Amino acid sequence: MEQQTAMIGAIVAAGRAWRDPAYPARVEAVRRTLEARNRFTDAALTFAVNQQMHLLTRKALERWGSGHWASRPVTVGVLNAGNVPLAGLQDLLAVLLTGHRYFGTTSSKSPFLLPAFAEEIVRTLKEAPVQFGPVEALWSQAEAVIATGGDETRAWAIEQCEALAIPPDHCLLRGHRFAVAVIDGKERTQERDNLAEDALLHEGYGCRNVALIWAPEGTSPDPYLEAFAVFRSVFPPHPRTPGTLKMQQAFLKAVDLPHAYGEGLEFLLSKGPPEVQRPGHIRWVEYADLEDVCSWLKAHENALQFVAARPALAAQLPDHLPLTSPGEAQRPPLDWQPDGQDTVAFLAGL
Repeated sequence: MEQQTAMIGAIVAAGRAWRDPAYPARVEAVRRTLEARNRFTDAALTFAVNQQMHLLTRKALERWGSGHWASRPVTVGVLNAGNVPLAGLQDLLAVLLTGHRYFGTTSSKSPFLLPAFAEEIVRTLKEAPVQFGPVEALWSQAEAVIATGGDETRAWAIEQCEALAIPPDHCLLRGHRFAVAVIDGKERTQERDNLAEDALLHEGYGCRNVALIWAPEGTSPDPYLEAFAVFRSVFPPHPRTPGTLKMQQAFLKAVDLPHAYGEGLEFLLSKGPPEVQRPGHIRWVEYADLEDVCSWLKAHENALQFVAARPALAAQLPDHLPLTSPGEAQRPPLDWQPDGQDTVAFLAGL
């Protein structure tokens, strides 16, 4: 398809330009983003942009979008989250690769990165069906909707779609999700380091961040805490993170719940029941029998973005769950399926 080939070429060119940390458009977008009210750090933001730009190869884009070009384009309204840098990039690319028109909103936490990269595509292609604007304008134009956010955002989007008579098969709505890790104490140093990245990068605000770590009873958390400390030496926390964790630490002390933390409260880990805590606060959950973990995972699978475990251990977990190895949480492939939903397949079916 000639149009899709041209679109892929424009995306590849934009990605190639943005791989350069000194590229002016990227520098300006990053500068403005770091000034917004979010929990992004320079190091984590640089990591996220570099990681995603290197995914944008011609081969990967062709494999992902091949054979999916709309015969009747529609305007797809996309409500973007702002919890991690470049959140919403996959949705933008998926809409463009399938030949639809894109109308996006941005979060006040990250209003600059995604529009700046979209402008790069438009500039390379000379024209592209991309527009950003307020939520009100989105609902007045959208013929299909993709929304990402918490459960409240999802419920609100459902109400809006119903009020505007947008059919359910034209709505891809994602709610709150989190990731967990299952360990057995046999993790190697690199796997522990990878787990630290899965849990702590982006201050725990991503839906792919590990929020719970299931560990066999009696397993010492010390090697994992050491990995957390090493990670924080490379990716320092956001200045507001220690203050947030201090309040949670005070609560843990008040209820006498065992916990450990990094020097300067750079991270916080507590031992207790499998309950997701505030972002950046990791819960260490002990298990006596792996079958108990499997039962819990099955019961909560609708809330899980994925389960991280080393390969030998993952083979003992329910294979219908989204399983991955430690270190892949913040490095999702281009065609990953948020909430288990295939974005390109959804768009191709409009």
